[in-house]
Amino acid sequence: MVRGLLDVPGLVRDIGLHRGDDDPDDGDDGHGPEHVLGGHRAAFFSPWHARLDCEGERDQRSDQSIHGFLLQVLGVIAVIGVLVWGADTLARIGAQSLLARNIQDATGVEVLPEVDAHGVFFLPQVIRGSYSDVHVTTLGITSGPLRINRVESRLSDVRVPFHDVLVRDIRRVGLGRSVENFDLTYENLNAYFAATGRRLKLAPGPNGTVKLTGVVEIANQSVPVSADATLSVEDDVLRISPESLDMGSGSLQAASRLLLGKRLRLIVPLGTLPFGHHLTGVRADSEGLHLTAEGTGIILRP
Repeated sequence: MVRGLLDVPGLVRDIGLHRGDDDPDDGDDGHGPEHVLGGHRAAFFSPWHARLDCEGERDQRSDQSIHGFLLQVLGVIAVIGVLVWGADTLARIGAQSLLARNIQDATGVEVLPEVDAHGVFFLPQVIRGSYSDVHVTTLGITSGPLRINRVESRLSDVRVPFHDVLVRDIRRVGLGRSVENFDLTYENLNAYFAATGRRLKLAPGPNGTVKLTGVVEIANQSVPVSADATLSVEDDVLRISPESLDMGSGSLQAASRLLLGKRLRLIVPLGTLPFGHHLTGVRADSEGLHLTAEGTGIILRP
């Protein structure tokens, strides 16, 4: 009995227990010691394997924590970006509408001007009260009996106090510099001549010139006349100067011809342009006259 209890190898063989690594055909897959008990496979792992498993689970949890933190950071950045974009857009829209209303009050135009303030980030400009680049389209400007259909203006260094924008009450707008482009149609110019008592009409001529035709009163005579004319600008005045006269079959004395030439020297005042009255250029084509003007140090008050 004692011998049988001490004969452990024999007892192991009797109950069918043996080391799996002693048998090369036991299907050991290299993952650690395996034993077969009663025909069933059982795996036994060392403490080294358990430690590796714990470290792997800890690394996985750490990776998941970092991934979650990065997602939260990206979410916060996205929310802040949307809020900043919304505030910038609202500031741009508000400032543009206030400028449009102020320009309308200052110029007296019937149609509300279109204002487009440029700049990638607009909110800092509103806070500073200084807008670097503003484009304004003004429609239906009248200069006495003369009508200007459209004026395109580029304004630089526009100054509007932040307080005025905040309370939505602009009292004064300062302009560092303005550049304006506008057109005068032949129809509007001829209506202006008729309204000022001149029986003359302007039409396109050759090589960028214009042609004047009509009737001029000279020494109690109605003299039909036609003349090629050139265009020039000076300060806030457009000048139309005849170069050659054609009176058809009529004839005039030298004094009358001199007077006729003076009558055909026409000026068109353009002092009611919205931003600066210094004309800088003019050219003519088949559609009308195209003029440019500029101004500096302009103050707009409603």
